[in-house]
Amino acid sequence: MSRAGWTAVVTAAGHATRFRPFSAIVPKEMLPVGHRPAVHHVIAECVGAGAATVIVATRPDDLVVPAYLDVLRDDGIPVEAVAEDLGHGYGNGTALLTLRDRLAAEESFGVAFGDDVLLGGRDLGAMRDLASDGADAVIAAQLVDHADIAAFGVVDVHPDDPDRVIGIRQRPDPATVAEPLAVVSRLILRPSIFDLLTPTERARGEVDLGVAVGELARIADVRVHRITGRWVTVGEPRRYLEALQTYWQLQAKPAAHH
Repeated sequence: MSRAGWTAVVTAAGHATRFRPFSAIVPKEMLPVGHRPAVHHVIAECVGAGAATVIVATRPDDLVVPAYLDVLRDDGIPVEAVAEDLGHGYGNGTALLTLRDRLAAEESFGVAFGDDVLLGGRDLGAMRDLASDGADAVIAAQLVDHADIAAFGVVDVHPDDPDRVIGIRQRPDPATVAEPLAVVSRLILRPSIFDLLTPTERARGEVDLGVAVGELARIADVRVHRITGRWVTVGEPRRYLEALQTYWQLQAKPAAHH
């Protein structure tokens, strides 16, 4: 698989109801983590992993993220905004359906959610390496406390091959989970995923990327990458506070050695 010229899609079209009324005006992806909005960290991660183009999928009525991306583009960052076409339905897979015509010719492409930040590590690059070995898809994951797994999507792996995904379950009963491996919102996909991106009852009628990748795992070679970076999110108020604390703790570490 060629590493040159690949495209990354960053989703930034959620409505962040937990942050209303703030998020009615400013998308949650613009919440600062340190000196930059969360979405800026995600874009930088994609570019650092070799993406030649980063497309940020935004809400149709959003003026804030596109204006910020104009500034980044003026600074030479290869990023653009595309408004989601809600004619394809609702859900975290809508961004890909909106961009289907552009992505269909790609050998593979990356997906990252703009409200989840990976601090440190080179996880997206490592996932590209896994995909270059022939995997049909690669999904990122992280071990979490077993008691907390009911709050996440969980990656189920093959008992004889811990890197092979056999399914993805949303908010499972912890008693049914052998390894609490939580889905992290980073994926490398091929255009074959489009055949599975349809509204489903399992996702309450939405187009859900996790459901689609779980279905793909039943018929194709889907691999899991266990991240090395620190996963933080601005997706809800309590976890946003944790994101800020983690970021500044990591920033302070180098100074502790002097």
